[in-house]
Amino acid sequence: MSQNPLQLLPTPQARQLADLAERARLGLSRFAETEVEYNVVGLQLLDEWIDRHLKQFPRPSQEIIMAWGTFLGETFRRRFGGEWGLNTTGNKPRLGIIAPKGDTEVLFVDVMDQIQRRIKDGMNESLAFYYTLKGVEIRED
Repeated sequence: MSQNPLQLLPTPQARQLADLAERARLGLSRFAETEVEYNVVGLQLLDEWIDRHLKQFPRPSQEIIMAWGTFLGETFRRRFGGEWGLNTTGNKPRLGIIAPKGDTEVLFVDVMDQIQRRIKDGMNESLAFYYTLKGVEIRED
């Protein structure tokens, strides 16, 4: 019997990620000079923030990458009722959101991979666009 490759994070770890996302949201609100929410507009602002950051610091720190990823993940988690989790298929576990899809399925949203793509490929990998596309996929039956 094979082990499920999707594993929910323990509550204390999930809470730490949500706290980091909230700190990122507050920083993003300062950047945008307006109150930012966990939604597609917030992700558009995050796209702008990332572009501006990468112009100054082409190789962002792991801390800032994690902050960006937690904001993206928390946006999915809040909108689609998902949970923070790991996908253990492949060489190393990947952090993301396990979102319910229909009545019996789940979909893993690989938020950290998407952040890496966004850094590497710029606006071709827009977080707001990714959120919109994945949202459609989550809602499909």
